[in-house]
Amino acid sequence: MSSSLTDGREAPTLHWSQIHGWFRWRDLQEEAAATFAAGSTFVEVGCYLGRSLCSLAEVVSAADREFTVVGVDYCRGSGPEGTAARDAHAATVAEGDGTLAGQLHRNVIACGYADRVHLVVSPSPAAATLFADGSLAWLHLDARHEYDSVLADIDGWLPKVAPGGWLSGDDYDEQWWPGVVAAVRDRVPDAEECSTGQWRWVKPKSA
Repeated sequence: MSSSLTDGREAPTLHWSQIHGWFRWRDLQEEAAATFAAGSTFVEVGCYLGRSLCSLAEVVSAADREFTVVGVDYCRGSGPEGTAARDAHAATVAEGDGTLAGQLHRNVIACGYADRVHLVVSPSPAAATLFADGSLAWLHLDARHEYDSVLADIDGWLPKVAPGGWLSGDDYDEQWWPGVVAAVRDRVPDAEECSTGQWRWVKPKSA
C-alpha cells in the first residue's frame, strides 16, 4: 500500500518493503537464489499485494543467474481463517470491487518488475495444472490456510516440484494456523521447520 504525503497525495510504491502484507522468509529466497541453477523456476502461491513476490524479484535480480518468477493468486481473498477466524483481505478486496488483482499488478509494475514477474490469476489447484510435472525448483505456499485447502495445494503442486527441489510454505504455527500444520504433517511428514514460521520439504532426487 502507498504512504501519504503531507499535501494529501500518495507516495508511489517503489520498493517491496512499502507494500502492505506479511512476509518472513527473505532468507529462503536468498538461499534459493544461491542454491538453484540458472533457468530455474520459482512459484509463489498466495501473493496478496505482492510484498514477498517483489522481494523475490529483487533477490533474483541481484543474482548472477537468470530465474523465472511466477506469482499465483485467486485475487478474491481467503475469507475468515485460522483460530482467530479473521478475514485479513476483506478491505482490500472490497476496495478493488471484488478483486485485489489490480493492486497486485500495479505494485509489481511500480517496483520495476513487470518484465520479470509473471502473474497467474487463478485458484491454486487449477493453476498447478498449467505447469509440467517436475518443472519447478521451488514452490512456496501462502494461500488459504484451512486444512482442506492446504491439502489440495500440496496435492496439486507436489508433483510439479523437480527432484531436489523445494515445496515450502508459510505460517507453520499450531496455535494460530493448526490447519497448515496438520495438512503438512499428513501429506509431507518429513517436512522440516525453517526460517521464521516456515516449513520446507525437499523432494528426493530419486523421486
